[in-house]
Amino acid sequence: MADEPLKAHFVADPIELPDGRRVQVSAYPDGSIRFRVDGLPYVLTEAYLSGNPERDKAILKISPGKQGSAAAYNYVDELKRKQG
Repeated sequence: MADEPLKAHFVADPIELPDGRRVQVSAYPDGSIRFRVDGLPYVLTEAYLSGNPERDKAILKISPGKQGSAAAYNYVDELKRKQG
């Protein structure tokens, strides 16, 4: 039998963005945090998850798929160009 998913012990009220999309944050007993965002698709375009825990903050940035995908392809093309 598969482990049952953890139940959130805190769910924030949704935040409505100016364009109508909604963002909601949930926190879980194991310390994990979940972000729920309307308006798919998205791609992860920035993630800063390490460093000095006393000084630094975790940062996650997602972008609409069209923008993020273009950025990803541009990065791959740039790497190929640099390699010759």
